[in-house]
Order: sequence, then C-alpha cells, then structure tokens
Amino acid sequence: MDSMHLAAGDLYAGLSLQRLQVFVAVVDHAGFSSAADYLDLGQSTISFHIRALERLLGTRLLAYRERRVHLTAEGEALYRFASPLLRDTERVAATIRNMRDGQAGALRIGASMAFELPAFFHRVVAPFQREHPRLQLAFEFGHSVRLAEAVHDRRLDLAYVVNWRLPAGAQYTRLHDGQFVLMVARDHPLARRRRGVSSADVYAAGLITAPTVSQEWPHYVALLRAAGLVEYRVGLEIDGVQARLAATEAGLGVMGVFVPPYASLDLARRLRPLRLDAPPPAIEFGIVVSAEHAQTAAAKQFADWLREAAGATGN
Repeated sequence: MDSMHLAAGDLYAGLSLQRLQVFVAVVDHAGFSSAADYLDLGQSTISFHIRALERLLGTRLLAYRERRVHLTAEGEALYRFASPLLRDTERVAATIRNMRDGQAGALRIGASMAFELPAFFHRVVAPFQREHPRLQLAFEFGHSVRLAEAVHDRRLDLAYVVNWRLPAGAQYTRLHDGQFVLMVARDHPLARRRRGVSSADVYAAGLITAPTVSQEWPHYVALLRAAGLVEYRVGLEIDGVQARLAATEAGLGVMGVFVPPYASLDLARRLRPLRLDAPPPAIEFGIVVSAEHAQTAAAKQFADWLREAAGATGN
C-alpha cells in the first residue's frame, strides 16, 4: 500500500504507540536483541514491528553498518518525533494514576546547580509543598542551558536558572539578582582575617570548583575575575554543589557560592564569606517557562511562589 495514500484510520492503527516504543528502544539500545531484552519481547516481535513501520511509511528507517544499527534520514525524523511523544504518553499515564491515587497532578522543575542548597528546600520547596500537599514534585538539577532546552522540549515544566547563554527563544523572566561570594569553613585560617583577604591568600588556599571542563566554566572564570581574582589556583575539582559545600566545610579550600536572597542567612551559619578588595559580583537569576498555551496551572503557581520567595516584586 502506498503510504502517501493511506486512510487516516490505517495510518493511526499502523503507527501505534507500541511500534513507536519498539522503534525507539532499538535505537536507544543499539540493536534488535538488546531492545528485545529491554522490552521483554521476542526478537522476532521486534523485527515484525520495525518491518511493519517501514512498510507503512514506505521507506527504510534503520540500516546495519559495522554490526550496529544506524538511523536513516527518515529514521532520524521519526525518532525525533517518537521520543517526546512516548515521554508525553508516559507522563499522561502517570498523571492519571496519581489523580486516581489522590494526587493533584505532577510538576517537573529544573533548577541550576547553583540552587542545590539546603535553603532552597527549606525556604522555597518545603513551604510550597505544604501549600500543595497533593502535588507530586520532581526536581532535576543541572546546567542552566540544558535545563532551558529541556523546558523547550517539554521534558520539564519550568526551570530556575542563571541567565547565561540561554538558548535563543527561551521564554525567560528575570526573578532576582544574587551575589557570587567566596566562602571558607568557619574555622579556616582565612575566616579569622579582620582586615580582609588578598587574591594571594586565596591563591595559596586553593579553590574548590566544579570540573574545569564543565559547560559553565567560562562564566565561572569571568565571575572570579569580577571578584578580583585575576590569578587563581584550583586546588580541588568536585562534581556536585553539595559535595563542594562539604569539602569547603572540611576546610579544604575556598568555594565560590551563588547566593540567592533567601539563602544568605543559612549559608552564613555554615560558611564564612571572605572580604576581598572588590565587592562580590552580582548574577541574574530567572525562570524559563513553556509557551503560554503549554503552561500548567501548577507551573504558574510555582513560578509565582519563586517570585514571592525571592522578593522579586518591584525588582
């Protein structure tokens, strides 16, 4: 049958979610056998659904080269369509299950690793959850650029990010400024300096940073310079803000911390900010949301909650 002249009913029946799931699994797991194991299906069933898709669409979707499955151009187009469709389908099913079990829906929130702080959960998340006890929350911490892309791809409902090199077209709204503050353990020798700290002191102590190959490292370097550190020494690279905070509290060096307005008091109880000649540079934070027609009520509620927590009104 010519796929260009299929009746709508035949197309909908042939382009089933199960066949799309099989196709995506073959691509994600790089082969029919691995996809069969993943889906707990026979390999012949996997082959049947792939052949059925190719007959329906009238084109090759997959090709074997060098003992691996590769996408054709048409297969690539189908994969780009099928992957988010399957994610949305799973999300709908989970939402219905949650509603059946008494939940009021789900909210997927992205947050920059800068907010991987106890204060974010104490001052923002916990009060919001108390106000919305039947709403299921899911958090993903990561780089701001990737989180903004995830909102665009509808893998997240909104993202709380640093305004740095966000993708063109991102639906971004400024929330507040924060400071980039160099901090040490409260019993660190630099914490006892009453006349301030020099860049040479920080160089000697060593910085505790994210891996220098990270996506936002150039932004971090610019902030170090704005803080007065033209020369610096990385003493310890650690992936993860919580681990860097623990290392800083252990006295292993100096950490640059992004301080949103609601976190300053909490951080001051754990660490001691250093006084350098230059004032701490300011960083802009904000929210990336979906297009207006795609925003959920829960996403709008959390965005409003963030504005209130950050004191953004009138900012």
